[in-house]
Amino acid sequence: MTAIAGIPKTETIWVTYTSEKGEVYHITAKTNNRDYYYLYKIVDGKAQKLGRARTPTELEEKFLK
Repeated sequence: MTAIAGIPKTETIWVTYTSEKGEVYHITAKTNNRDYYYLYKIVDGKAQKLGRARTPTELEEKFLK
């Protein structure tokens, strides 16, 4: 997988969302530990962290609904 600026190399992208407006979001977690998941929004080709949660569902409900 191609590295995305702003997402640490120690994290793996688990889910990618594209909104109806064309906005792209990635949910990641550390490769060796999934205690927390992180949500990034791609802006001008670079990932901006929006938040973290214990589950991907929490991130979806808080930021993507």
